Amino acid sequence: MRRVTLIALYDEYCLGVRYMSSVLKQEGHDVHIILFKGVECISPAKVPPRERREEGGYYSFATYSTPRELELLLDCLRRQDPHLIGLSFSSISFGLARFLTQKIKEVFQVPVIWGGVDSTINPNENIQYTDMLCVGEGEYPLRELVRALDQGKDTTRIPSLWVNRDGQVIRNPLMKLEQNLDNYPFPDYELEGKTLILDDGISPLPYPPRSHLYTNFMIMGTRGCPFSCTYCCSGHHRQIYAPDKFLRQRSPENVVEELKYRLRTWPWPIQRIEFYDDVLPLNKAWLRELAPRYATEIRLPFFGYTHPNVGEPENLALLREAGLNYLIMGIQSGSQRVLNEVLNRRHTKERTLRTARNILDCGAKLLVDFIGHNPLVREEDNLETLELICDLPKPCGIIQINPMAFYDNYRIQEIAREQGVMDQMERPEGVHAYRAKPKPEYVFWELLHTLAQFEGYSKSTLMQMAYDPYLRENPGFLQETVTHLYRTTYQDSNPAVPKDDYVQELRWRLAQLEKSPVVRAYQKMKPLLP
Repeated sequence: MRRVTLIALYDEYCLGVRYMSSVLKQEGHDVHIILFKGVECISPAKVPPRERREEGGYYSFATYSTPRELELLLDCLRRQDPHLIGLSFSSISFGLARFLTQKIKEVFQVPVIWGGVDSTINPNENIQYTDMLCVGEGEYPLRELVRALDQGKDTTRIPSLWVNRDGQVIRNPLMKLEQNLDNYPFPDYELEGKTLILDDGISPLPYPPRSHLYTNFMIMGTRGCPFSCTYCCSGHHRQIYAPDKFLRQRSPENVVEELKYRLRTWPWPIQRIEFYDDVLPLNKAWLRELAPRYATEIRLPFFGYTHPNVGEPENLALLREAGLNYLIMGIQSGSQRVLNEVLNRRHTKERTLRTARNILDCGAKLLVDFIGHNPLVREEDNLETLELICDLPKPCGIIQINPMAFYDNYRIQEIAREQGVMDQMERPEGVHAYRAKPKPEYVFWELLHTLAQFEGYSKSTLMQMAYDPYLRENPGFLQETVTHLYRTTYQDSNPAVPKDDYVQELRWRLAQLEKSPVVRAYQKMKPLLP
């Protein structure tokens, strides 16, 4: 039996880590997961300013470690005494992973392996800072590695693993993908063997305070995506695994069984299920089997993600009957030129509007997603996007518009180089990506596009605002307006929760509470109390 510690940086969901933990536990190994902060902590605003940074810590664009947090991590590793240490991280935490690995290797004489999206995309650079690296899905490669360590066998020839031996890199070919996802055990969400490092301490809580995981359970029924957007890792993964079938689905029975298990064992009442499939309403036969079982055996609201080219009324009706609450549809741009030439998203405005209408017609809520701050986007492209948002059926909410990230080795960065806009970019410290240098016009368009979701602004008014030179140079007025509208329209400024819906749900929960045995017992005892 081997002892293994897996460290997830800024990601309490860390599905890959949790699946690998379950696979290793199946083999009888002792696995501990350290959650080093969480998703909600990823923000430049949360990184201490320079005058408050402590010597011996690490501070990058949006992730950091204080000296105290580093020492807590090392103390955990000393107590766990692992034979293997793994780090899983995304591109925004590359610098932090490099820093922590260096400090770990100064103290421990055990191999360190990196994994996650960033290591799959940037293996040639990342392998320089660690002993081993996993390219692609890691459940079986890690299992074979721990088996080899346990049996004293060669660890340098395991498929999907790259090995750094004194600067000499052994690059093994990829392991074949598991095609039957039901063969994997359920991901390790058990509370035992977990440590959360947060805010200079070991948290008594299993997740960061505002994490969805206290009330929501996240599940993936599908691995892979049928689309190849230039800014997303899914297209890259499909390429490296070709000709293996990359898009795979668990059986509906397997999905329902995991949810039933979590409903029995989750330490808090689960209020909602989060389907993190790249595109949810995809396979009609799969949905026909899943929907009735979910509706009768799970009976919880859920949400998922979709694409404008995937929104057939029959599929949406099945999801709604099962308990679909809302769908998040990635639109990203209203410009056909940008969709075709920049993002490789082949959906027309007409198809986008039809899918949006189909979602609302089935009775679900609609949230939409756009990308901003992109120097590859022109003035006329932004106007087309504004027109599209104005034409979207209402009500619909807009998820906070994120700046485009030009990740290393993604096609979007190649396009930026081909189009000669790299001089308009900057590279945040510790991140494997570029972003656009700040401009008032980026903020202006982000706010104007966001404003267009609210029904109080007509299309003609918004178009007039689009040509207002004062607003372009001084978008602060728009910022105040958008902030006010989010606060007054949505609970906690979350477009997934309109305030009217929140009040109705709160009333329902209070009514359920009044029916509970505890409250009924209290009401009977109340007259007898002093």
